[in-house]
Amino acid sequence: MRGLRAWLWRCAGLFCKERHEREFAAEMESHLQMHVEDNLRSGMSAREVEPTKEIYRERRGLPLLETSLQDLRHAGRALRKNPGFTIIAVLTLALGIGANTAIFSMVNALLLHPYSFPDLDRLVRIWENRGIDEGVDARFIAPQDAADLVSSAPVFDALATYQCGDLNLNAEGSVQPVRGCRVSAKFFDVLGVHPASGRGFSPGEEQPGADQVAIVSHGFWQRRFGGDAAVLGKVIQMNGKKYTIVGIMPRGFDYPVSMELWVPLALNPAEKIDRTKLSLESLGRLKPEVNVAEARSAVDAVARRLQQEYPATNANRHTVVLQLRRELYLYTMPLFVLLQAAAVFVLLLACANLANLLFARIFGRQKEIALRAALGAGGWRAYLSPRLCC
Repeated sequence: MRGLRAWLWRCAGLFCKERHEREFAAEMESHLQMHVEDNLRSGMSAREVEPTKEIYRERRGLPLLETSLQDLRHAGRALRKNPGFTIIAVLTLALGIGANTAIFSMVNALLLHPYSFPDLDRLVRIWENRGIDEGVDARFIAPQDAADLVSSAPVFDALATYQCGDLNLNAEGSVQPVRGCRVSAKFFDVLGVHPASGRGFSPGEEQPGADQVAIVSHGFWQRRFGGDAAVLGKVIQMNGKKYTIVGIMPRGFDYPVSMELWVPLALNPAEKIDRTKLSLESLGRLKPEVNVAEARSAVDAVARRLQQEYPATNANRHTVVLQLRRELYLYTMPLFVLLQAAAVFVLLLACANLANLLFARIFGRQKEIALRAALGAGGWRAYLSPRLCC
């Protein structure tokens, strides 16, 4: 408690310093007058009063904070007196800090926070490979294999499949390509994102002939329909078919990549049982109690069973489970790490250039620094001390 009172007393000493200084001087004068004879007999001189005042001032306030504020004011005055040096120093630091900020913003957006989906760590990509690395453009799964995963691997809350590509939109007498995606009914449930207006797809709309409904992105709605709230129920024509708009997605949603609209994935009976073609992309949401390692184990067991039961199509296939968060930076992290290292190098180079400028100024102030040191400024205070500034 005593220590707290002392700190509060020191903090209070930072304010109304002139009034406190006057009161302190009057108090010291009173004490000197009261004890002048004792002081003279003990040999105390007037010169010893100032060190006593300094000791009292240090105990009354916060010396480190006070000297730091003094140094900041002195630095501000020095920079104002040398605008050329100030401009060069600011531009040098701005270059280094700006490069780091730009690169880190990209890293943060694409690697650290790639998506804003709820429970992002439970979202996984699932695909089949044939024992060779075919790259990110070959991460597909056969329709019937995806159905077997849902029924045989009880680790998913839901699993969705989709196909993406360009659709031909008939608008104002011309045909224009739009980026679209055919998705299963659980696609938006898996992502945990639903239309801001209207509704999602129903399982019945996955049937051929019942699939002529569409959900549009917020950007497509703004560009094509001017943000008209009555767009729900309107009909657009794509690939020679008429689609009724039933939903509008929230602003910023465009998964998988810059999609403008989504339509139901309606496979015919032959396509649904096909194991020969890896034609679909797949996305799953794990159950809350299931981790990625457990999901991989369960999916591997299903893949081994399919290899034995259908050797003609599944003999060399292995199923891969990868967190959606990790999918992006498996391939992009080396590039961004290199860019971040380059940005840090630029910052270090800027700091080195600024240090050279400061050293050049110090060499030009050798006489001033020697005078400061002679007058009592010690260490780094000899370079910065405002009390000795002329």
